Amino acid sequence: MSRPLPPDFPLRSHLLPRLFEESRRAGWIAPERVAAIAYDLRIPAAEAWEVAAAYAGFYTSSKLTPEPACGWLACRMAGSPGDGHCQFRCYAPPASGPEDLFPAGMVRQAGPLLAAVPSGAHALQSARLMGRDRALEQVAGSGLRGRGGAYFPTGSKWRSALAEGRPLALVVNAEEGEPGVFKDRALMSLVPGRVAEGIAIAAFVLQPNVLVIFANGHADPALASLESALAGFDTGAPIAVYRGGGGYVLGEEGALLNAIEGRRPVPRTRPPYPVQAGLFGMPTVVNNIETMANLPLLFDDPAAFARTGIETAPGTRILSLSGRIERPGVYEVPIGTLLRDVVERAGPVVQGEPAVLMGGPSGGFLAASAFDTPLAPGPMHPTGAMLGAGGITVLDAPGDIRETTMAAAAFNASESCGKCTPCREGTPRLRDALAAGDRAMVEELGEILEFASLCGLGQMAPGPARSALHFWPEVFA
Repeated sequence: MSRPLPPDFPLRSHLLPRLFEESRRAGWIAPERVAAIAYDLRIPAAEAWEVAAAYAGFYTSSKLTPEPACGWLACRMAGSPGDGHCQFRCYAPPASGPEDLFPAGMVRQAGPLLAAVPSGAHALQSARLMGRDRALEQVAGSGLRGRGGAYFPTGSKWRSALAEGRPLALVVNAEEGEPGVFKDRALMSLVPGRVAEGIAIAAFVLQPNVLVIFANGHADPALASLESALAGFDTGAPIAVYRGGGGYVLGEEGALLNAIEGRRPVPRTRPPYPVQAGLFGMPTVVNNIETMANLPLLFDDPAAFARTGIETAPGTRILSLSGRIERPGVYEVPIGTLLRDVVERAGPVVQGEPAVLMGGPSGGFLAASAFDTPLAPGPMHPTGAMLGAGGITVLDAPGDIRETTMAAAAFNASESCGKCTPCREGTPRLRDALAAGDRAMVEELGEILEFASLCGLGQMAPGPARSALHFWPEVFA
């Protein structure tokens, strides 16, 4: 942990930082160390152990071998023999070893978010001159949607939390745990000042009593870059920095808040929603790093922001492209850009036809015949493909489709947090039904997962299977 937690944080909320520090110190977390940490924090040892065991990145038995090499799609295509978790360097596969700052050369197309940051923090000054109420209206009126993947209107989320009339919390999500996505690392590494100024603007408008940055446990250089930039801004409340122990489910707000509170990272039942009762029971705003980076643009040149993108979703989107392409990396494009334009710019290298996996392991495939679809919030195809967090993996169809579908199904089964029965039982059965070629069972399980799962992981897990069977039914014959 790069800084101590504020002294008024509940004792239990120190659990994840203590586990993270022990994992870094020893390479694993021994049972006796979990018990000692639990004793210090006055929580049952069994509950502390349950939390430690919930994170894929924490070893709870002696770590005798090096961490497996990345086994996600781009690295696998590049010949990686590993079966480990994604290391979020799909732009330079196969990935191994510790992370470094995101390389500037992997910015294949820059826009206003990735452009050089002007000095002077003029956007923050403009917001302060407006005052909190007018600045809030500026954010709401801009049409900015969150960039975490759900695209909820940012201003509406802020208004809802402020309307509670109680001390609130601001959580900046830099966990970025979706395989194949690395755009937040690019922002924190290359334009940390823009992200930091955005956080300062949010802190000015929301006046949070608690301000947390939750960062991916592997992203040391990117986080250090952001923390250095934040040192130049007054955010009012002290900043607490949390580091994750891995887990796709941390993209879900309730799971993220539970992790900060020192509880098992599982989704929460809604209502109440986080803006009503979130972190420590406070109204809570959770925003993604890319959302924060957009805020200075709204105050520097709101007209330019409004002219970019589409009416219902202005601005740009940073895409993480990898797979069978000549030019992997990040591409910043206006929302509404055709998928075909982006794939062609990246240079597909295939023997059959190019295809893409959109929205990660819980998204869906698109065949080349569907590439004239605009990149925008919402479903890009009824079978599952979606823009999501902006991850696009280019594949060779039909050659890559079966293996990729099975990899996505296995990933969703392993990442299910186990809280709800449909996801806990349904995702491994979906994987097995795919392997057996049982299309009727795949369809039946897909309906159960979609309508009965508690959170988006289970609800969207059928997407890759459905879309693969739609576009390439012969692959699973």
